[in-house]
Amino acid sequence: MGPRVGALFGLAWVGLALVGPASAAAEADTAAFFHATPLSIYVGGDAGGGFDLYTRVLARHMPRHIPGNPTAVVKNVPGAGGLKMVDYIYQSAPRDGSAFGTSSRTFVIEPMLGNKAATYDPRRLRAIGSISPQTPTCAVWHKAPVRTLADAKSADVLIGAEAINATVTYPAILNAVLGTRFRIVSGYKGTPSIMTAIERGEVEGVCLSWDTLKTMRPEWMANGTLRPIVRMTHAANPELPRVPSVFDGVRNPDDAGMLAFFFAPDEMGRPYFAPPDLPEERLAALRRAFDETMRDPDFIADGAKINVAVDPMSGEAMEALIAGIADTPQPIVDRVIKVLASLRYAH
Repeated sequence: MGPRVGALFGLAWVGLALVGPASAAAEADTAAFFHATPLSIYVGGDAGGGFDLYTRVLARHMPRHIPGNPTAVVKNVPGAGGLKMVDYIYQSAPRDGSAFGTSSRTFVIEPMLGNKAATYDPRRLRAIGSISPQTPTCAVWHKAPVRTLADAKSADVLIGAEAINATVTYPAILNAVLGTRFRIVSGYKGTPSIMTAIERGEVEGVCLSWDTLKTMRPEWMANGTLRPIVRMTHAANPELPRVPSVFDGVRNPDDAGMLAFFFAPDEMGRPYFAPPDLPEERLAALRRAFDETMRDPDFIADGAKINVAVDPMSGEAMEALIAGIADTPQPIVDRVIKVLASLRYAH
């Protein structure tokens, strides 16, 4: 071995000697932090909703995979269609790894659409991961006169909704692009109250993710009490083989681009994210724990009891998706803004 090669090997061993203990010290510090610090997982919605149910299953299992095995507490922060919680995570939550949250995936596009309640930059939030994509659907009550998407283009349908969130914007976009006649009845407080309103006959349907519908009312989905009539995805869903896609028959490139931009966040349907400026070692620990939880047989079995679909996206992939959405050409964004302007100003 020549002197140059020998010197390089010597430097390599020195490097390993330095990196090994430093890495071990960082891991020990991370474990000590989480052991001493409870973990708060925030939900941008009411108790009993789909995001809440998924998060409570996650909170029962993820701490086992975090160094230090912290306790985890789920905290509901409803308001502004979930944006109140996103704003809290961005502005006020501790930036030490002890807090992260989940909200409607549309939080990614709300700042681009000019929503004044969206006072954050989604690119600065640190993605932890997503439990599964979502298949947004519009579904109608079995007693409603409308039975198909074609029917909804020729007859009014009363759609229950909250404030400005997906339950409002989904049907509004479909009205604009497909010519559906969804009449949006907004103001309900949370998904459970919309389900109750449908059962009482106050409204005739709802636009939500398929996963939320089957989690909250599995018997309705199984027996056809609530019937999906359209899904807002390119990809087929094996559980909805006869439900048409919103993209079917759309020939105008501008319309297709608008739909693609607006429904892109559904690829990360159940997103979890932490505040900006998180220490990298703690972010890495949370991401690793999340990924391990998604493979945990106990988590999967527990989630199956309430029809939790597990088809995860990593934190790194989620951040890449957010960056891609942020690069959408402005003319496409402007079209969506124009469609939603009347809704935004009305609220």
